[in-house]
Amino acid sequence: MAAYGSLVWVGQAIAPITGTLTEDLIRVTEQMIPVHDIAADLTEMRAASIAENIATVQYVLANNIDPATVSPPPGAAAYAQRLARRGVPLTVLLRAYGLGQYRLLDAAIGLILATPGPEQGVRIAELLKFASSYLDRLNSSMGRIYEAERDRWLSSRQAARQQWITRLLDNADVDVAAAEEVLGYRLDRTHLAAEVWTAPTTTGADAVRALEQTRQLLCTVMRTGGTELVAATGDRALRIWFPTRTDPPDSLATQLDTAGLPVRVALGPAGEGLPGFRRSARCAARTKTLALSAGPCAPTVVDYTAVAPFALLTDDPDELAALVHRALGALAGDGTKKQLLRHTLDVFLAEGASYSRTARVLDIHRNTVQYRIQQVTGRYGIDLDTNTFELRFALGVCRWYRHVLTRTM
Repeated sequence: MAAYGSLVWVGQAIAPITGTLTEDLIRVTEQMIPVHDIAADLTEMRAASIAENIATVQYVLANNIDPATVSPPPGAAAYAQRLARRGVPLTVLLRAYGLGQYRLLDAAIGLILATPGPEQGVRIAELLKFASSYLDRLNSSMGRIYEAERDRWLSSRQAARQQWITRLLDNADVDVAAAEEVLGYRLDRTHLAAEVWTAPTTTGADAVRALEQTRQLLCTVMRTGGTELVAATGDRALRIWFPTRTDPPDSLATQLDTAGLPVRVALGPAGEGLPGFRRSARCAARTKTLALSAGPCAPTVVDYTAVAPFALLTDDPDELAALVHRALGALAGDGTKKQLLRHTLDVFLAEGASYSRTARVLDIHRNTVQYRIQQVTGRYGIDLDTNTFELRFALGVCRWYRHVLTRTM
C-alpha cells in the first residue's frame, strides 16, 4: 500500500470544512462548465456527485487508504452513466474532476502552509503524489463506467431504431407518429434512399471513416431538407434516407472518386410519404443487388431510374441466360474482346446505327467502329435489321448480370 500517513491530519483538518468546499466547488463548476453544456435536469445529480467525491477524498486521506484501491462513489457513477445516455461528451466529466482536484489541492496546501514546520515541503510533495494517483484512478474508473454505459445505451438505442425501421418497411399498420419520435425523422415529405457500401478489402476504422465521409458528401450534394435517417445494414454498409426533392447530380461519382472514397452507392427513386419511403428503399436495395451482380466493372454510383428494367430481373437466372444467348449467340461469352464488342454495339444501337456519332461517344476513329460492327455481324452472325429492342436488352443483361456470360445453355 502507498504510504500517505503524514496526510492523515490533512484529511482530519478538511472534515470541518467539507460543506464549505462542496458549496464552493458546485458554484465554481457551474461557472466554469455551464449547465447548457450538460442538461438542466442533471444539475442536482452533478451537485450530489461533487458532494460525494469531496467526502470520499476526505475519508481516504483521514484513514490513510491507498488511492489506487478506491472506487468511485455510487452517485458519481450514476451521474457518469446519465451523461453517457444523454450523449454528453466524456470531456465534460473529466473537466469537472480536474477542476475539483485543483480546488481540493488549493485548500489542502493552504492547510499545510498554515502549519509552520520543516515538513511542509515534504507534505506538499506527498500531497501532489496522492492527488495524481487518486485522479488517475478516478478518471480511469469513471471513463470505463461512462464508455460501458454509452456502448450499452447506443446498442439498445440502435436496436430500437432498427426495429422501428423494419416496421415501417414491412408492416401495413404501423404507428407513424411513434416511429417519427424514436427515429427523429419525419415521414410526411419526399424521401430518397441510398445504399452505401465499401469494398470487401476495406475493413475496420477505414470502412467506418469511408462510410461517414460518404454520408457527409451525400448530405451536401443532395441539399437535404433536414436530418437524414441512417441504418446500418452490415459491417461495411449503410442505408440512408435523405429528405430531399433534389435529384442526385451527375457529378456524384466523380466527387466520390476525387475524394478517394472506396465506396459504391446505389440510389432509389424519390418518393412521397411512407409509400415513397418504402419504395425508394426497396428500389435502392434492388439496385445494390444489381451492382454487386455486375462485379468490379459496375459504376461507382448506380441510379435505379437508369437501370430499373434490369434491377427487376432477379428471379429467374436461367431465363435471363436463355434470352441473352438467343439474342447474342457466341458474343454472349466472357472475355475482354467480347465485352469491348458488346459495348461498341450497345452504343451503336443507342446512337441510331450512326458510325460517326458512335465514334464521338467512344472517342475512337470511325473506321474502328466500322471494323468492330463488321466483326459483330460477320464473325458472330448478329442481324442488326431485326429486333434491336431484344438485342439492346440482352446487351444490358450482359453488363449487369455477368453470370449469364459463363452459364452453359
